[in-house]
Amino acid sequence: MDAIQTIKPKRYHWFFLHSAGLALSFLNKIRHSAVGYRTPRPFSVTATDRSVNYCLNVVMNWEEVLRSYTGRERPFGGRHVLEIGPGPDLGTGLVLLALGAKSYCAIDKNNLVSHTPEDFYKRLFEKIRSFPERENARKAFEEFREAGSERFSYIYNPDFDLTSLQSRKYEILVTQAVLEHLDDMKKVFTTFRQKLSPDGLMIHEVDLSTHTRMIKNWDPLNILRYPDTIYHTVRFDGSPNRLRMSDYVFILNQLGYKNVKTLPIKILDLDYTRWVTKHLSHPFRDYSFSDLQVLSFYLLASVN
Repeated sequence: MDAIQTIKPKRYHWFFLHSAGLALSFLNKIRHSAVGYRTPRPFSVTATDRSVNYCLNVVMNWEEVLRSYTGRERPFGGRHVLEIGPGPDLGTGLVLLALGAKSYCAIDKNNLVSHTPEDFYKRLFEKIRSFPERENARKAFEEFREAGSERFSYIYNPDFDLTSLQSRKYEILVTQAVLEHLDDMKKVFTTFRQKLSPDGLMIHEVDLSTHTRMIKNWDPLNILRYPDTIYHTVRFDGSPNRLRMSDYVFILNQLGYKNVKTLPIKILDLDYTRWVTKHLSHPFRDYSFSDLQVLSFYLLASVN
């Protein structure tokens, strides 16, 4: 994993950032109401090479972080893996199988994988040709497409009901930029625990920054500027829940998860954080600067 990246945005007038963020959030809500949720990544699914590289980077970073966390050289080897919210393709699952995972299952509330270009999978298999279990991954994918596969499966469930999963317990549960879109995290983590085996663990990459693309780089904490009444007016299904890193840790500890660990990926410059905090909605001003600094991080926890 690369070193922690520090972001130092240009300082614009608070009223401009406040007004621009609100206007763009409102327009985003209208767009999502009209066309639905189709672009979970900041680039199109038709950008094949970029999509392939994205999947590879996600899994290789998971592997590196888990290698340190578990002490296992091949942390996915021989493991049943569950991914929540795979997004516009099933590339991460194929990379995981090619690395030796015993099985892969994904569940999503948006059936985005139905729009994946065929060329994506062709290019992905070319890219992972040196991986130890690449042919097993290919066979599992062929089985999945023909009649279904126990080793590789995908469930589309608009209600996001994890009880629709088979009774199998999973040793590893993964998500990539998903947790921040979910509400009632206590219920979510309780359900996750029910799907994990006694020796199971989780790794999540969580994006805490503003998701509205035109304002994201200008004002990474824009979503924290507004009181609940205003923010809920412009929210739509999939908007960030506004939890901070410390909130996730608190909930996991409260539920009895073990070995809870966080690894920041991107942080705000400390001076900028001090400057912007006074313009945030009052509840968020009570968070520590070190907590508000974190824009994205890995969250790890084990059942026992």
